[in-house]
Amino acid sequence: MVKDERITVKKICEKAGIHKSTFYYYYEWADDVLAEIKDRMMKLLVSTIESENRKNCDYKQVMVELRKMFHDNRKYLVPLVLEQRGGEFAVKYREYIKEHFAEDIGLDYKTGNIVKNDVANCVLAGLVETMLYELSSEIIPDEFTYKIGDGIISKGVARTLNEDLNIRFGR
Repeated sequence: MVKDERITVKKICEKAGIHKSTFYYYYEWADDVLAEIKDRMMKLLVSTIESENRKNCDYKQVMVELRKMFHDNRKYLVPLVLEQRGGEFAVKYREYIKEHFAEDIGLDYKTGNIVKNDVANCVLAGLVETMLYELSSEIIPDEFTYKIGDGIISKGVARTLNEDLNIRFGR
């Protein structure tokens, strides 16, 4: 469906190696499969973010859990969240992360002041994109992801890059 290819029950059954009657036992339409995948991916995100580690402010461990969750479900999350950036599911996924990031860093992005709201939304959107890129990257070492995630929430981006990862800013 990501490649604008028409997905049919027949194609799903061939790919899964099942009979059509088995498919129809569980689903009514081909679209029902995608809806279930989206539902599962959102539930995984919610359970990962709302874990005891987040409640205990252990953001490094939250990043460990998010990285594992993203890695284990890469075949679904890359097309649904990263490749279809403007899709309804991708927007909902990002918004959920953004709301919890804002809560964790104490950033009010619904102040009633249009300028402050836009600035805060811009910062939060950048943090979410950074996190999604890190989680999906197969190049960035896990330890960098964990330090960046914890650092963004605990002490700020510039300080984390400079102190923890030894990335300097020059003029």
